[in-house]
Amino acid sequence: MTITPFAFLQRLLIRFGVFVPIDLSIDKANLGGREYGRIRCTDECCLGENSGCGHASQKINLSKTDEMPRFFFLPSLLGPGEPTEVWTYKTSDSWKTTLCHSILFPDGVPPGLMERITAAVLSDIYFATGPNTRNHNHHGGAATTQLIPQSLNREINHNRPNSEEQKLHVREILCWRAAFFLKIGMENMCPDGEIRESVVEIFCHLVDRESHLCVASESMGVGMRRLILSAKGQVGDGGKKIWNGGHKIVFRAVKRVMRGYGGLEFEKQIICPECLQKKPVSQASTFEFNQIRSVTLNGDETMRCQCGHLVDAILLTGFFDHQQKRNVSAQSKLADGEPIVPVTDLLGAVVLVGLWDEKSKKVIRAGSGFIVDKKRGLIVTASHTLMNIWGEEGSPFGEDYFGSRHGKVVIGVIPRSEDGNSLDGTTTVFRYFAKIIVKDDSIETKGVCHMDACILSITTRMEEDVGGDGDGCGDQPEILLLNDPDKMKREKLQQLKVTVNCELDEQVRILGYNQGGEGLRGRGEHLNRTADFARGYVVMKFATDEYAKGSLRQEFKPREEIVVMCYTIGGHSGGPCVNQQGEVIGILSRADSAEKHRCYLVPACEWKPLVKKAKKLSLF
Repeated sequence: MTITPFAFLQRLLIRFGVFVPIDLSIDKANLGGREYGRIRCTDECCLGENSGCGHASQKINLSKTDEMPRFFFLPSLLGPGEPTEVWTYKTSDSWKTTLCHSILFPDGVPPGLMERITAAVLSDIYFATGPNTRNHNHHGGAATTQLIPQSLNREINHNRPNSEEQKLHVREILCWRAAFFLKIGMENMCPDGEIRESVVEIFCHLVDRESHLCVASESMGVGMRRLILSAKGQVGDGGKKIWNGGHKIVFRAVKRVMRGYGGLEFEKQIICPECLQKKPVSQASTFEFNQIRSVTLNGDETMRCQCGHLVDAILLTGFFDHQQKRNVSAQSKLADGEPIVPVTDLLGAVVLVGLWDEKSKKVIRAGSGFIVDKKRGLIVTASHTLMNIWGEEGSPFGEDYFGSRHGKVVIGVIPRSEDGNSLDGTTTVFRYFAKIIVKDDSIETKGVCHMDACILSITTRMEEDVGGDGDGCGDQPEILLLNDPDKMKREKLQQLKVTVNCELDEQVRILGYNQGGEGLRGRGEHLNRTADFARGYVVMKFATDEYAKGSLRQEFKPREEIVVMCYTIGGHSGGPCVNQQGEVIGILSRADSAEKHRCYLVPACEWKPLVKKAKKLSLF
């Protein structure tokens, strides 16, 4: 192959990190204080700027072996400046976490360190996410391997997601002299064939102990500096989406640069993610990297930091080869412990909650709930079964029954035997109608939902019980029960006790009516009326400032949640989670999209005030 001196020099500068190839088709780039983004023109008059000059757009085709990158970034030309509000170690979502690795320099930092790291990271990201990485030959070779050394090409190929169903896309690049920020999206193919994107935010910076972004600064001495690499994303499945979503590429690039400094004294550390979330970052606990590595390789799952927080070793190291041991251990943990109060003693208070559409005469959504006050006929259930709290299109936010004028709630209970002393099986019949009487006040006052819970009040009883899919509920005459204590008493309802106390690793059970999917009934689908339960254990109690940014959805910002490892399925939503004593510690809100046996509960302390308010609305 013939190569010109200019092309050789260009490749040489790329090889040694002087030139860093940049893809300007990303959504946002700020390099050295200058804004770049989706370019529309490659003419000199507007090269690299979204100037809107009207020239024809031209895409860069890097899939051809005879083409070179057209745009380059020189890290050495970065001017001074510090990131101000680009990063926080905190997160307002219980399904997110922040991984943080640190290199502590006790005697100063070698010159040009951050420049080399920035060049290495951006180069690796470019070659791992650019179009050339998606057009491989049958031998696995990249189309433009001439631009990078063979050893680096092997590492980039190793960094790239293994599955063809996963693709990385750089959303943002922000660079300063001593820091850079990346936002990377990864496409994931779901079992139903739908493609969803998970987003990872990565921040790397070199700081001294005076910086407000310096972790564990209280343990640092004068003159010490830290190189801190952080990544924020989905915690489920051992943080696999964080590592595969770009963090592994950056982590290995930093590691490769540090190997080039022979004889340099430094200490590799990992910061406790629980400390970052719950304490001032300056007081966060640290682990020696080799210590965590040894724990993981020995098959242990967890370690405790100096503050007592229990942390996941695989999450911190990304050693997913040891995940199978963890799954076996989790299964055995779910089977441990015999409950004091058996499930059969609790099912009488667990109800099937259906959204009844008067117009179509059908139950169109189904979830679970439980009776919290048998005297007044009050039921606790998940709001999302009966209203739009996610901000989805197609129905107004926060309106009862998804804004339908023909909607109301139908309640299924397990009938009792003729003597009334025991349940007659585990299958419900539709017996009552109910209405929503209390929900989260912030839905109407702030346009935001802080808890996935609402309170229902039983209003009427059908003259005859209805089975099947509930299609006959609309044909039954109704007997008024609302505000009639004598009639309500004759119904012999059962209620569950509630507690606001729960402990980490506590054994729990989630009770409900499994519908599969999201509890949404499709045409021809059968409605399950048989109760079941799932065992689990508490792994985290999460609380955040209600005004924190970056929540799951703009309209849904839970203040407190309990995280439970428990295999649940759609339809369990709203079902009670009980401890070994049969006391309700919370209701099921949702499962983690990455780790289906990781579930999120609305704690009892959140919805107990709603129950109190509902009791005050009652006339007795």
